[in-house]
Amino acid sequence: MAELLAASLLINLLGLAGTIFVMLVLGRYVPYGVTATLVTLSLGMVVALAAEFGLRLARQRLAAEALEQDAAKRAEAGFAAVLNVKAAIFDRLPTGRRAEILRAVEMVDRTHTAANLTSLLDVPFAAITVLALLLISPALGTIALAFLSLSAVLTLAGEAWHRKRGALAQGGERQLRGLGDDANAVDTIRVFNAGPWLARRWQQARRELFGHGDDSASVQSVVSAASSLLTGAQTVAIIAYGAVLCVDGSLTTAQLIGANILAGRAMAPFLRLAQLAEPMARAAAALKLLAEAAQLPREQLNGNALTGFQGGLELQDVAFAHPGAVAPLAEHVTLSLPAGGALVVIGPSGSGKTVFARMLLALADPLRGRILVDGLELRQISHEWWRRQVCYVPQQPEFLEGSVADNLRLGRDLDDDTIYRAVAEAGLKPWLDTTSSGLLTMIEQGGRSLPPGLRHRLALARAFAGGGRLCLFDDPSSGLDVEARQFLYETLRRLSAEGRTMIICSNDPAIARGASLLLDLGTKPVPRLAAKPHPSEADHA
Repeated sequence: MAELLAASLLINLLGLAGTIFVMLVLGRYVPYGVTATLVTLSLGMVVALAAEFGLRLARQRLAAEALEQDAAKRAEAGFAAVLNVKAAIFDRLPTGRRAEILRAVEMVDRTHTAANLTSLLDVPFAAITVLALLLISPALGTIALAFLSLSAVLTLAGEAWHRKRGALAQGGERQLRGLGDDANAVDTIRVFNAGPWLARRWQQARRELFGHGDDSASVQSVVSAASSLLTGAQTVAIIAYGAVLCVDGSLTTAQLIGANILAGRAMAPFLRLAQLAEPMARAAAALKLLAEAAQLPREQLNGNALTGFQGGLELQDVAFAHPGAVAPLAEHVTLSLPAGGALVVIGPSGSGKTVFARMLLALADPLRGRILVDGLELRQISHEWWRRQVCYVPQQPEFLEGSVADNLRLGRDLDDDTIYRAVAEAGLKPWLDTTSSGLLTMIEQGGRSLPPGLRHRLALARAFAGGGRLCLFDDPSSGLDVEARQFLYETLRRLSAEGRTMIICSNDPAIARGASLLLDLGTKPVPRLAAKPHPSEADHA
């Protein structure tokens, strides 16, 4: 920053050369007509212009470098604010709000440019120009100071208005994005004939949002017009009063012209500042949003890591609830699952099976109680390490934009043999053989366009690629056809035979019969826990 300030100081000092050149030409060359004087002055002016040009290029480069570092940190912090926020908090963040945080980074980057930064740096150095004007004529300098003060007040008032109005506009944008997300529920909209109602809400939100936009544009136009008016009024005042001083003999014509040039030069940074009022207000709101996002609780990335996870899991007097809820879904859950054991969690829809699974993944916090992993409390363990020990298949698998291989690796250091083995174990190879790109086949729209059975096998392959000792499946047989269910049963039998610890949230009787422990979340408030040593029906399927 010191180099930027030094460059700005030199640029503004060199900027006075043009005014001095005009005044000397009018005061020295015009009255006497000495060609050598004109040549000398012109050469000096060329040198000053070249120096100013070089300094401006250097300042632009310095500003770009300074902003690039800040932009990289801001982008990293903004993305981390979305990715690393605690899962329980993330669940309560609306989808539009998450996208808004990421867009805030882009908004700040569009405003915090090298050109805008150098323009802002020129504002305080306008004092050099005013000082030079005061040396020429204190009276004209005072007039320029008065107009500069009015311009500054006008700019600050405009920025304050934009800040206030910008908060309202953000609320409107958030509502419009939410309605846009609603439009994705095409079947619901058509079956219940909700199209006209949703369209009316969209139009109303759009009118309100564009109303805020029109107001902002109008105020920006008023500020710009008023700034131009002040510039013109300043010129009139300088020339008019300067003419009086010339008649009185206290000011020369050359000094009057120079004073007018300096007054215009001093006003230029404030005119640019007025143009930046709206984008700077938006950037300030975006920075505030990023600061708020940075204060959200973060995932626990630090913690202990066991040298080898055997697969044991224990719950001691655990209570849990939906994210943000106070009333528990279940209380006093106490169980001990040895390595290689099988726990099946049953219960009606809404009883908390998915919340239970997410709690075991440290994606949701228990209201109270302790969860022990091979005897070590889960809250003391690095969540990143813990999730590497788990083969997780969610109820509704989601995938990222990228190839099949990208979605199986997900940044993990997995070799090709591991990937091919996971593909084979998940029964995904026959489908991949029918594609032209194999593992490089792209997955789009989060995989929502894929058939449920294929999504399930992709999720299995992704889970198997990690090689975790604990398998956590959330309603794995839901929506599968007979063939896919049969493959699932065989997969569960194989995983159990390998000695992996199994936790399955499912009401499928074939799966429930294979449990060594059965947890019924349908029994409230304390779930029923029963031992089930019977052989799995899946073994005979």
